[in-house]
Amino acid sequence: MSRPDRLSPRTAHPHPQREDLAATLVQLRTRVDAHFDQALARSPAGFQCAAGCDACCHVRIGVFAVEAAPIREALARLETTDPTLRSRVCAQADDPQHQDRCALLVDGRCAVYADRPLICRSHGLPIAVPDPTDTSGQLRLDHCPLNFQSEPPPRASILRLDAVNQPLAVLASLWSQAQPADRSPDSDQRIDLADLARAPADPPLPE
Repeated sequence: MSRPDRLSPRTAHPHPQREDLAATLVQLRTRVDAHFDQALARSPAGFQCAAGCDACCHVRIGVFAVEAAPIREALARLETTDPTLRSRVCAQADDPQHQDRCALLVDGRCAVYADRPLICRSHGLPIAVPDPTDTSGQLRLDHCPLNFQSEPPPRASILRLDAVNQPLAVLASLWSQAQPADRSPDSDQRIDLADLARAPADPPLPE
């Protein structure tokens, strides 16, 4: 999987550089989604991923501000399109019975599925990640234990996680440098999805 090599020119956003970065994030998400679709087509019997399978969502994670932005927008849309769902998401952020899973997970489904983070889009795929026990830099194969139980994944289906994480880190850094002049700089620190879930809708950006 290749990384994006240039930004797409866009003009609608009040802060053009962030608009370009948002467009590049969409490109990166599209590539990960395409990789997943191709892997599924190669090995349909190897995947147990399906609607309602939420084992990979039983964790709480954070995202960079560049990925938090579209999630905030998706949650703001829910305020209008499905206020009941938005209220449930907000309540789950601090629900003691929900602390072992993502606050955005409602009845086994992601409330912001179309705008879910890249890490969530890679779940289920066989991925190549650094082996912490190998000082030579070798990668090890990892995947959901429910998948590929009877056969190994084809080589072409393996996603190198650094092909996602490295461009995402660059986008995150550029995003934090491109803040509007009337707002404080975004930190490169990750934002908990639970914090996004409990937060009120953002005020509209200035024209």
